[in-house]
Amino acid sequence: MNNQSDGLLAIWSTIATETEVDYLHWLTREHIFERVGVPGFLSGRVFKRRDRSPSEYLMLYELASADVMSSDGYLARLNAPTPWTQKIMPALMHFRRGGGVTHTANHGRAYGTHIAVARFEDSMPEALVGLAGQKMLDDVVGLDWIVAARAMAVKTDATSIATREKSMRSSQEGAFSGLLVIEALDHSSLNGVESLISRAVPGGCNFQRYDTIFSHHRIADIS
Repeated sequence: MNNQSDGLLAIWSTIATETEVDYLHWLTREHIFERVGVPGFLSGRVFKRRDRSPSEYLMLYELASADVMSSDGYLARLNAPTPWTQKIMPALMHFRRGGGVTHTANHGRAYGTHIAVARFEDSMPEALVGLAGQKMLDDVVGLDWIVAARAMAVKTDATSIATREKSMRSSQEGAFSGLLVIEALDHSSLNGVESLISRAVPGGCNFQRYDTIFSHHRIADIS
């Protein structure tokens, strides 16, 4: 089992049915590749929430560190959106964005195709912070068919930087303080994980389920 401390950026959007085809083409033919091309971005994955209408999408970007969110390379992209990005931004509804430091437990930096996500609006529960939080992640990843577990505390100062791209969206950007992501081989294996974590967190966790629909990973130099 591996433990890492890296950066993560999470972005949610809801998209109207009449715009969905163009939105998905934008994501999978331009936007994800553009983002992963920014120095410090390691991967970009797109998830679709199950049984949701209109459709809700979640993007998870792995970062070399949380500082990438305030880097010159990333801010340059946010302040110079492509024509396609300028077209899409006003169509995004219920937009939420937050990034920060993530603590992870997994098997060889692996990825699951089915995920459960709990978003914390006020503060990260104590059971998911520090050594107790890392033990929780390790315990979760020890369960059958669980691939990875990540807990992220949002770095508010970097997330709140004003950019041209942000100004183009028609709705205010939603904020949150933390995130828990569990990745698995199927959805049924997530049921026991959700129960375990909810018992450890006072008040429980409100998990949402998503499926992977697209991913792109930076190709490491092999020279």
